[in-house]
Amino acid sequence: MNRIKKWILPGLVFLLPGCVSYSTFELDVLKPAEVAIPVEIASVVVVDNAYPLKAEEEILHKINLPSAKYEIDSITVDDFGNRVIQSFGESLKTKAFFDSVYVVSQPFNTSSDGSPLAPLSSQIVDSLCNLYNAQAVIELGSYKYNTNITIINISDQYYATLDASAATYWKIHDFLSGEVLNAHLQKDTIFWDSVGASISNSVEGLPLIRNAVEEAARYSGMQYSDYVAPGWQNATRYFFKQGHPLFYDAISSVNNGDWEEAARIWYYVYEQGRDKQKARAAYNLALAQEVKGDFMEATSWAYRSMEHFKEVGGLNIGNSEEKMAKSYYIELAKRLQEKKRLDKQFGIDD
Repeated sequence: MNRIKKWILPGLVFLLPGCVSYSTFELDVLKPAEVAIPVEIASVVVVDNAYPLKAEEEILHKINLPSAKYEIDSITVDDFGNRVIQSFGESLKTKAFFDSVYVVSQPFNTSSDGSPLAPLSSQIVDSLCNLYNAQAVIELGSYKYNTNITIINISDQYYATLDASAATYWKIHDFLSGEVLNAHLQKDTIFWDSVGASISNSVEGLPLIRNAVEEAARYSGMQYSDYVAPGWQNATRYFFKQGHPLFYDAISSVNNGDWEEAARIWYYVYEQGRDKQKARAAYNLALAQEVKGDFMEATSWAYRSMEHFKEVGGLNIGNSEEKMAKSYYIELAKRLQEKKRLDKQFGIDD
């Protein structure tokens, strides 16, 4: 089991052009999974136990034109379930949260000998876990999909949109306890749009309905992996580059990746500066601590920054920087709580 080391790695920092008083940069932030998987579950098996969707039982696709509406039930994607679990499995592997992820391509609930919402028996769960030396089975239990094409006339042009929606129902079977660890209904929609001089021209930029459904399957599996395992997300942060002459030296240190030296400079400004200088230096120190991974200290500095901005808010800077400090304090407080969840998910003791 190798979860423990994954989330401590710092995110990459990319410096971007900023406005007059501050610059922006982007970093990768690790977000916890929505469900807590016990650390004893090191390997999982992914299976498709969903009964195929029958076109005659569902109105799968709708087309809304300016003067008419149509329904289509003849376009189905028979391997939709397999596409979902393959996407989910690949995405889960890239997260490296589990030691091993095994995807069983053969469906367990076919139209020839299966039935809707047929349960995955405990015998099958045990057999799969013993076969793959896994501790859990993640089951796609059912799914639905549909598309909606809408075309409207705007200023002598036609604007076309295509929504492809998927609803997938999942269960996580814990082989170690013999219980269903989690059940979850995942709903996702992806969107395309296009413009043309006529109705037929307007849809030329849209994918074929079948291709849109296949893309919805891929997207749905990928999104569910974020529910099961922690994942990296891009976040934008700010730091003040003006307010004290030494801030320019700190920027050079940041550009060189030396956040320790930048923090040393900002701390000196905080100790020796006045009013707005202290507020901005405290804000930057919060950033330095976040990059370092010390969210408790980062939250403390963000709070100090917010309080200092309150004190000088009635001068000449308005309350925009105070609001920025407050927003950052709230974000860091959230990250502090997320860290507790991540510690639990990675098996890190307090």
